[in-house]
Amino acid sequence: MGAAFFEGQSEAVSIDTAERFICSTGAIPILFDGDGKALNLGREQRLFTEKQRTAMAARDGGCLMCGRPPAWCEAHHIDHWDEHDGRTDIDSGVLLCRFCHLSIHNNRWRIRRDGGDYLLEKPDRDGTLRHTRLPSRSPALERLLAG
Repeated sequence: MGAAFFEGQSEAVSIDTAERFICSTGAIPILFDGDGKALNLGREQRLFTEKQRTAMAARDGGCLMCGRPPAWCEAHHIDHWDEHDGRTDIDSGVLLCRFCHLSIHNNRWRIRRDGGDYLLEKPDRDGTLRHTRLPSRSPALERLLAG
């Protein structure tokens, strides 16, 4: 498969390692031609802004998987950033604590959006893909939807 390189490091890392790193720190994609000339330089803005994270905290109420508070959470792109034209929209992100965030990446699970709901998509022991609803834990959103 492919490999990635980090600045200041001579050894390549796996794409999975690079994706975990990029998810929490960001990257600037660069496209090269066959002669090594840079053809296209992508956008740097990849991470969610503080205002976007605040909106996600109000919507999610914390980690969608385990319920840890928003202050303990990271913003996770449910659609891979490089596959969606660099879009970093609130509805394409969810809050996950570090442990749950790494679990998503390390196990190759996905979170999908279904209308206003978010679903965890992962295989069971038999390999059957299962969908588990990830409910918001936000009392503000609950009150808004009830009213």
